[in-house]
Amino acid sequence: MEATRQPAQPSGYISSDPSKVIPFRQKEFKNAFLKWIILDDIKARKAASKHLKNMFRIANHEVINALPTAHGTIGSWIDDMFQYFEPEVIAEVQTAISRISITFDGWGSKREKISVVAVVLHFINAKGENVTRLAGLPQLPNHGKTGIGMYLSL
Repeated sequence: MEATRQPAQPSGYISSDPSKVIPFRQKEFKNAFLKWIILDDIKARKAASKHLKNMFRIANHEVINALPTAHGTIGSWIDDMFQYFEPEVIAEVQTAISRISITFDGWGSKREKISVVAVVLHFINAKGENVTRLAGLPQLPNHGKTGIGMYLSL
């Protein structure tokens, strides 16, 4: 039987006693921040905005160390997260109880001069759950639709 998760306690003082403080959970905050960016399709420039940082700082001054210093930081955080979870995803794919479907989705930004193609796997895992997993997000050598076509024809 799976244990029920307790709601997370926010950081800050417990009652009025300054010696009783719940510490700020920087790693948990950073992961939730990245999840928000990815799942709500937030632009990196907005997520690294000085106005957003100021708002978070007002809520908790320790959060500043958990926010990106520049919009490029977010991409490296996502790469780091992918590298961290990659072995887990590989193990999950190896134990899939269904066929594995693969989809591709191209994305590009003229402003940032970047093109990427998402390689996404869809399958039923060993627990019987229908899951979708990102298998890769390679940057394409040529910007635009031509780059995507070249990648898929290799």
